[in-house]
Amino acid sequence: MDIKIENRKKSLRWLGIAVAAIVILNVVSQSLFTRFDLTDDHHFSLTDFTKNYLSQMKGQVMVRVYLDGDELPVSFSRMKDEIKSKLEEFRVYAGNNVAYTFINPSQSDNKDQRYGVYKQLFDLGLKPVEIDNHTTEQTTKTMIFPCAVVSYTLEGKTGPDNHDTTLFREIGINLLKADPRLEPGDEQNIFNSVAALEYEIINAIYRLSQIEKPRIAFLEGHGEAREENLIDICTELSDYYDVRRGVINGNVGVLDGFQAVVIAKPTKPFSEDDKFVLDQYIMQGGNVLWLLDATTASMDSLMSNQASAALPLDLNIDDMLFTYGVRVNANIIRDMQCAGIGLAVDGPNGQPQIKMFPWDYYPVLISHIKNPITKHLNYLWCRFAGSIDTVATNVPVQKTVLLQSGKYSKIINAPFALNFSEVGMRQDPNDYNKPYNNIGVLLEGNFESLFKDRRGRNINGRYYNTMQSQAASRQIVVSDGDVALNDISPKGDPYPLGFDRSSQNTFKGNKEFIVNSVNYLTGNADLLTIRMKEMKVRILDKQRAQQERSMWAFLNVVLPLIVIAVLGVVLFIVRKRKYTTR
Repeated sequence: MDIKIENRKKSLRWLGIAVAAIVILNVVSQSLFTRFDLTDDHHFSLTDFTKNYLSQMKGQVMVRVYLDGDELPVSFSRMKDEIKSKLEEFRVYAGNNVAYTFINPSQSDNKDQRYGVYKQLFDLGLKPVEIDNHTTEQTTKTMIFPCAVVSYTLEGKTGPDNHDTTLFREIGINLLKADPRLEPGDEQNIFNSVAALEYEIINAIYRLSQIEKPRIAFLEGHGEAREENLIDICTELSDYYDVRRGVINGNVGVLDGFQAVVIAKPTKPFSEDDKFVLDQYIMQGGNVLWLLDATTASMDSLMSNQASAALPLDLNIDDMLFTYGVRVNANIIRDMQCAGIGLAVDGPNGQPQIKMFPWDYYPVLISHIKNPITKHLNYLWCRFAGSIDTVATNVPVQKTVLLQSGKYSKIINAPFALNFSEVGMRQDPNDYNKPYNNIGVLLEGNFESLFKDRRGRNINGRYYNTMQSQAASRQIVVSDGDVALNDISPKGDPYPLGFDRSSQNTFKGNKEFIVNSVNYLTGNADLLTIRMKEMKVRILDKQRAQQERSMWAFLNVVLPLIVIAVLGVVLFIVRKRKYTTR
């Protein structure tokens, strides 16, 4: 009896110790918060920048993800689970400042309501993908929106006069990083999309939360592209920036306060005064995106005259760019990986019809360079792009190639005749023997001034001393002025950037590249490093899975049942021997 009481007391003591340990552990865990990610690529972890930013965020964020419904294919269901997991991780550090919901845009049985939701998403620049659903009876198409709308609300003294105001902004983000060579739901596309989730969401929150949008300027006065040809990219950038347009006119300091300057397809020479203004802006840490043509090659003149001459284009900035570390060559790259053009040919009964032909003056680029600007970049469409050489500089400048032509490309030096005589002719890959020509180059560092050997300059009756580099800056040089330009329809409406009227395809990489470039020039370095976070690919080998299907089915289904049955028989025999009396 005493033994039973003693055992009971001992059990109660251990129970009390266990309960006390659990209580103490919970109390300690409230103040000593930590999380463990045992994956070797830190798949479930956020970067330090994201953690710190979310924990200090003052506004309220709502993320509406339009990826839901019973008809989601398996790959997109997995993507949905990954998005939910990532947003839950955001909530760990942001608490109630981050909320999310999943919405099926096709849920309503009312056609008008469904189309109303679709229109709202289209207006935010969000595009659906169509997925084939195969059943035993038929194949149907399902429209899926792998996208999200992020809204940011901040109440308090946020106005310029420090009055009580409510700041509300929202932006749409496409979450699917689709390789055009693959089906939208391909595992590689889903993997790329999951790898980019953290950057896409935190970048949207970071941009929306800025009380005053950073200012960027599109320069005018040197024959730059017209406003209507830049309207699509300017509209896209306006979600993040206060976008202005204007001329320099030799006004030193006119660019102060702008975080970046975009020079899009100039066609007239820069004056020495304007070069001085730009140079001094760069010396103070200003950032520039140069989108340049080095020749006069133009499809408009070619279509009007059936032939035209491509001549070198003198913009009077060669010395400036050479000092900074690059040379834009007066040539044209011809690439076998190219877009097409539609030309009229004789059809049935002598009736003309439009036929598509490869046009190697229109290179289509896919970048494999690991850089925050080009990682997971979609196909990018160039028109009459030239080549860029990097050159040695007197001061250290880091040069990074962003865009290159393909393996089968060649160079035609200006001047040369441009016509349609070669259209439809069989091309010999051996003739395309100048591969991987630079088309886009990133320059970073403390640049040397073009005017370093001159004490100053007299502009409009005022003398300005030449300033040497005061801060590091960034420049991106692209040898194609059309890369950021949208075409205009016959009715005068702008087409989307990257839209090819001949093929009716839209090359999404153009807009992605320009937005990423401007973000890089103006952005927080820690934020941009999120794009470089690497995740290991663990995609199923479909061919091997099909070949070894029977073996793995046996190992995963039949073998566990056999093991359980054997263990049951063994345990039965052991218990029978133990408890059976002789």
